[in-house]
Amino acid sequence: MSDQSEAPSRREVLAGSTLLGSLSDDQVGELVVNSRMAHAEKGETIWLNGSSVSFFGVVGTGFVKMTTVGPSHQEITTEIMGPGHVFGLLGVIDGTGCPQTAKAITGTWYLKVPKAGILPFYEQNVVLKEQLFKRTTHRLRQAFDLIAHLSVGTVEQRVAAVLLVLTRSFGRDCPDGILLDVPLTRQEIAELAGTTVESTIRIMSRWQKQEWIETQARHILVKDLDRLLEAVR
Repeated sequence: MSDQSEAPSRREVLAGSTLLGSLSDDQVGELVVNSRMAHAEKGETIWLNGSSVSFFGVVGTGFVKMTTVGPSHQEITTEIMGPGHVFGLLGVIDGTGCPQTAKAITGTWYLKVPKAGILPFYEQNVVLKEQLFKRTTHRLRQAFDLIAHLSVGTVEQRVAAVLLVLTRSFGRDCPDGILLDVPLTRQEIAELAGTTVESTIRIMSRWQKQEWIETQARHILVKDLDRLLEAVR
């Protein structure tokens, strides 16, 4: 059954992207005119590894995971993208296409920005080039860490690795810890960690009793970040 929330405006989605923040008002306006909003249902594939597409995406609402295939042909999550995050831009810029599969974790609205619309702006914008390089380097380091834990780690290490990635990307400081402002179910966390929902519930329940985390509806409060860091080692 489809569960589509109201689509955000194209300008709102572009304004939420820090990576594209160096574009001028006129350039943003041109992208607004030429781009379009698209919706992906939970679990829907936006593009497959090796695809050649004419656009890159900017997440408006919801979450997208980037995946690759491991040595045993299992799906491994390398990155989690949320509101304001750009995905697929590097492949558009260098013409290599899509090195990973993009799949919606939740019902997701995302902006499809045409390749032809961004390339002239990219060539003229030194700041955008520098930001893309820095972001790509940072994301590669995170992806390597995540792949290492999700491909060979124990179930506990994999769940901890997913929570740490979410903390770094979507954590919000609050008096009692770091709030993960990510409305993911235990099933969705289990899928990201490559394990069963039963194992995920058992591990997270134990962490809650140990006061490492606290569950709040579909949100998670990380109360002891150091313990989670130790859990992935």
